[in-house]
Amino acid sequence: MDHDQKPFDFLKESIKKKKWNKKDILARIALILGAGILFGAAAALIFAWVEPNAQTAIHGKMRPPKVDIPNDEDPSVAPQPEDSSSASNSSSVSSSSASSTSESQPTEEAKTDEIGLVEYKRLYKEMLDVAEKPKRAIVTVIGITNWMDYFNQNYENRQQISGLLVADNGQDLFILTEYRVVENVERIQVTFWDGSVIDATYLKHDPNTGLSILKVPRSELKQQTREGMEISPLGNSYGVSQGEPILAVGNPIGYSDSVAYGIITSVTNKISTIDTEYNLLTTDIMGSKEGSGVLVNLDGEIVGIIAQSYSSDDKNIITALAVSQIKPLIEKLSNNEQLNYIGIKGQDVTKEIADKIGIPKGVLVTTIQPDSPAMQSGIKEQDVIVKFNDDKITSLKQYHDSMDKCKPGQKVAITAMRRGAEGYGELPFEVTVGEN
Repeated sequence: MDHDQKPFDFLKESIKKKKWNKKDILARIALILGAGILFGAAAALIFAWVEPNAQTAIHGKMRPPKVDIPNDEDPSVAPQPEDSSSASNSSSVSSSSASSTSESQPTEEAKTDEIGLVEYKRLYKEMLDVAEKPKRAIVTVIGITNWMDYFNQNYENRQQISGLLVADNGQDLFILTEYRVVENVERIQVTFWDGSVIDATYLKHDPNTGLSILKVPRSELKQQTREGMEISPLGNSYGVSQGEPILAVGNPIGYSDSVAYGIITSVTNKISTIDTEYNLLTTDIMGSKEGSGVLVNLDGEIVGIIAQSYSSDDKNIITALAVSQIKPLIEKLSNNEQLNYIGIKGQDVTKEIADKIGIPKGVLVTTIQPDSPAMQSGIKEQDVIVKFNDDKITSLKQYHDSMDKCKPGQKVAITAMRRGAEGYGELPFEVTVGEN
């Protein structure tokens, strides 16, 4: 028997690689791309459904809305057209009512009521009652800094100033105050109307005015504090007139929770800051150089934010920024939005000044900030800005409003008139808007 067996191959096959043609490759690529697009669309739909629910689960509510502070219309910029027919009708009605009133009144001189001590006391009590609601909107802001001496003794420095509850978006409270007290501090505390003390977070400030916004979580306040506090009743400062009675509330004379009485002595003074200007309300109230707080009219509305850095004399007369002009600023700071910056200080060239001195109407540039977008573009002092993009410029307010519509990094076209040997000539400038 032969035990030597020859190897036996059961199968004789060889595997060959499949040859791909172009159609197969393109079909496979199209399939992969289609699957990717389908997967991406599904992921986007799932994320769009999950994300709001996740926000609700984490925060307990939808993302809070932006702070919205309604602006006031400046009557000097956009005067309302007067209807001649209605004006004549109203004048005739008023004259007829006046005549009927004069007929009904006796010809003898009316007796005047004398004001005694009781009436005088009642008058001041009523004025104090007017300040009750604004006082619930005022808080005390405390900036705390720790430092150590040569003997390793730890000390705590506290500075305090008045703050103002300006907005509530349902999640946070926003407090307007002065940056000088919360700058470079280690801790910020806020004391509310009932003595409750809560830690606050710095949000943003404006280098021009020195105003700052702080943020306090609403949920950390006790229910009693929330129910008793007030969001500031911001009034219309354009309606404030010279000689009007006014109350200074907050910390106007050097200590908190104080009220002072007086009158408005001027509403026409202005302070020129970088890229804009603000109206000042001056009073006859003697205050402190470190004073703070608000001005309240007899309707209980806040019409001014006390800013003693703008007081023009050594007597520390209470001076305030007109609230209507800083409402847009308060809104931007509360929403942590960017503040545009070009870097000029200027003054209005009115028709009277233009006719008298021979300067074109517009904004006369009085100062250029070093290394500012204005300097880099070639704008110089004594230039008169007459156009911003397509907007004609005749005042600093118009210039600021045009700049405010832009975004940082945006290139804008500014036209200015520059004095030469043969008079004023027009010069175009391309300016890149910066951020403050």
